[in-house]
Amino acid sequence: MNNAESLTDSLRIGLMSRSSKTLITAIAAEAIADKMLLDALLSLMYKEEDSLRWRAAWALEKVAGQCPSLLIDERSRMKALAMQADTPDGLRRLILGILYHLPDDEDFDVAFFNFLLDVMLNLQSPPGVQSLAMKLAYRQSKSDGDLHKEFLCIIRNIELDYYSAGVRSVVKKCLKGKL
Repeated sequence: MNNAESLTDSLRIGLMSRSSKTLITAIAAEAIADKMLLDALLSLMYKEEDSLRWRAAWALEKVAGQCPSLLIDERSRMKALAMQADTPDGLRRLILGILYHLPDDEDFDVAFFNFLLDVMLNLQSPPGVQSLAMKLAYRQSKSDGDLHKEFLCIIRNIELDYYSAGVRSVVKKCLKGKL
């Protein structure tokens, strides 16, 4: 067993045995300083069972909040994982949170933008997922004036009564240009 496999196994055991905000924050802080630990977290997020993937993504969301440049190279894989139909909503929310922390992508991704629109308008999506999808779509739409106008038209016509208070708040912020 090499060092990377050993680290991944140790991390797997630690994340499965206990999970707290304090532990996740500490793991994230270590991952910022240790590329092997960051790679181990990414490996767990992509390959493991849902509860372990969720915990690894939680730590990665904290990494993205503090040092987004470490995860820019993972953007395409994370978008693909978020768009997979079988990705659990909790994991999808964390991945969208990671992507929200990353700087804007220079290349407009039509498939991902359409995915974001579908998710934000889907009443079956959890409010946290809807809100992050809307924030990301808003940011992406700003790259093109006509697209941004169309996006604002879409959210202006949302029947707010069917959405949670959190989603309604994001809609209002988008319309005011406060995101």
